[in-house]
Amino acid sequence: MLEFKPMDLSDIGKIKHYFEYSANRTCDNTVGGAFMWRNYFSVEYAEYNETIIFKTKVVYSNNLTAFTLPLGKDVMGGINKIVEYCHAMGMPLSFCTITSDEIDLLETVFPDFTIYKELNWSDYIYNVNDLKTLSGRKYNGQRNHINAFYRENTDISFEVITADNLQQVIDFYAQISGHIDDHDPLSLEEHSKTFEVLENFEQYGLYGGLLRTEGQIVAFSVAESLRNVIFVHIEKADTRFRGAYQVINKELINHFATDEIEFVNREEDVGDEGLRYSKRSYHPSEMIDKYLFLVR
Repeated sequence: MLEFKPMDLSDIGKIKHYFEYSANRTCDNTVGGAFMWRNYFSVEYAEYNETIIFKTKVVYSNNLTAFTLPLGKDVMGGINKIVEYCHAMGMPLSFCTITSDEIDLLETVFPDFTIYKELNWSDYIYNVNDLKTLSGRKYNGQRNHINAFYRENTDISFEVITADNLQQVIDFYAQISGHIDDHDPLSLEEHSKTFEVLENFEQYGLYGGLLRTEGQIVAFSVAESLRNVIFVHIEKADTRFRGAYQVINKELINHFATDEIEFVNREEDVGDEGLRYSKRSYHPSEMIDKYLFLVR
């Protein structure tokens, strides 16, 4: 039977290569997406025949225990092992963060099922060239913010995050993050894991950039690339500087988007109206919806 264990930062090297097997562009199957939220969703993993299986608590569905689609060389074998595990544990069989394409696969195995859309957890996908150029009338608002930033500030520079400036980024985030809602578990977890990523930057294996004006950091962003997608995991700015968010977004994409990159995933809005407005204002080319797949 499958033996699950909690994910730890020391597992990044072992788990990372499995994400190459993912056939979709969701942020869940990335180092940043999986490890930053491993505690919030109580994620555990098991390996079987060069395949990985994640077990998680669906916190927005009464802490339902569910599994993600196995990743690796033996997907169907992994699914059979999940069935065996659920029978042995006397628990219902459920899959989470399932895309529409994955529903098609699962229904060939489990013809009797119910699905629910995971509200607030759809990924926002953008064409990389749109975010590089911000050209056209639909991006007038973003360009106005960017122009205001350059008009109102001097000695502006973009830098790649390195060991030499990493502590400055940590200090900057500590300075601007004093307004976290202590009653919102999601915000608290995101706050905590932002520090974890920065304090273990090399171990996470991500990359990022920062924005300065007159030597002062006013924004930073952290991302990773997988296949033809850039996944933006963290983006923070001092809101006293109008346009800082728009500038760091544009600079990061222009600096790190290689010729192979076609899309940018700016992740979910988790039901936050401010995030939803911001992400929609960049005019996504696609929304990747995710579903709970409950076997009856």
